[in-house]
Amino acid sequence: MVNLPIEYSDKPVTPFGGMALMKRFIDQTGIAERLATLELPWGGSNRAYDPVHIIEGFWLGIWTGASLYIHCDWLRQDETLARIFGYESLPSQSTYSRFFGKFSQARNTAVFPPLQSWFFSQMNIGAVTLDFYSTVITREGVHEGSAKGYNPNRKGRNSHHPLVAFICQTRMVANAWLRPGNTAACSNCVGFMRETFDEALNGVKVAWCAGTPAFTPTRSWESWKSVASTTEVVLKWWTRDNLKRTPCKRRKQRIGEGLTKSSNDELWR
Repeated sequence: MVNLPIEYSDKPVTPFGGMALMKRFIDQTGIAERLATLELPWGGSNRAYDPVHIIEGFWLGIWTGASLYIHCDWLRQDETLARIFGYESLPSQSTYSRFFGKFSQARNTAVFPPLQSWFFSQMNIGAVTLDFYSTVITREGVHEGSAKGYNPNRKGRNSHHPLVAFICQTRMVANAWLRPGNTAACSNCVGFMRETFDEALNGVKVAWCAGTPAFTPTRSWESWKSVASTTEVVLKWWTRDNLKRTPCKRRKQRIGEGLTKSSNDELWR
């Protein structure tokens, strides 16, 4: 039997001492200072938490295993962890729910694209490959913004119909919009593309682009052509061969200078 030494100490302890490394990481990246420059919502009380304090507390909850707002209340009893991050106490569940409830589409547009632009400016990855997707996420139960619409997997179920832009080299999301399930696939694709190119990826060279059928209607071609002078753009174009799930030969058709539409599935695997 191993004799384990037992000692007592008057020093404050925490089971999450490893979060000190995450504190150093946050300080090194300077993201807290960047968050302070954004249009984050403030509380109306004179005792309201600083928005950056709330966000860092929310990160702590996620890093320590929280999956619901109420789980973040566990950390309120850990005064040592709060001191590691320079705070007297951590926010409660109601503080988080009120804070994130203040985010509207307008505030999301004011906060996240500039934050994404700053984030990617810290990474020297050179020219990137960008994929635009429109997909369906089935929702079980009651979820804000979910609605019945096109859902090939679970017909009649509530869903969300988001637009997502991926960077292939880093496997990261460059931009995303969460839309109700009854939204048309191509709805506001042009605005999404403009926000991605002009704000979220401002200053990032995009060498190759691809878009699913939602991004190929005529009204969005002008947006593609605006980047086609410096970017190779390939748009996936559905054909009867695709719909029947039968093999199709490579088909490319130039629709403008630097702009191509393709039905070759190999480009999308």
